[in-house]
Amino acid sequence: MANEDFYEAAVRHWVDGNLLEEQEEYDNAVCMQGFAAECALKKIMEKVRSIKIRDTKEMEKYKKGYSHGGEELMRDIQIMLLVDRELLAILEPSYALKLSKMELPTILFQYHPDRRYFKDGTYTKMDAEDCRKAAESLIKEMLHMRVDGYL
Repeated sequence: MANEDFYEAAVRHWVDGNLLEEQEEYDNAVCMQGFAAECALKKIMEKVRSIKIRDTKEMEKYKKGYSHGGEELMRDIQIMLLVDRELLAILEPSYALKLSKMELPTILFQYHPDRRYFKDGTYTKMDAEDCRKAAESLIKEMLHMRVDGYL
């Protein structure tokens, strides 16, 4: 879609998730942090795909669009960064290393986005905190990449 801006959406959802967490609306906070993480990963993947020098068969599987599930997206980013030395040489090595080693809590993407229809009380304060911290780490990496001219 032409109007997609994953960078702005990631930041907006992260802020909304924080506000909801402060109001003890943990179910909605977890949902918003999942959207924040998803958008941050999509923005990072958008950049990673755009700096590929050669088009190999291996890369063909990464040229697809991604749904709301962030687990597959994060896995693809990690695989690309671990396997592709050429890409590591182009992308700031510290970003590539941090992204390839990053582990996100299962709850961040589990049942995402269907959980927006779950009953209240499904998620706890600790769940919301874990999701906020994980989404925040992705947002920070995305922001650093933007400031440094990579995004």
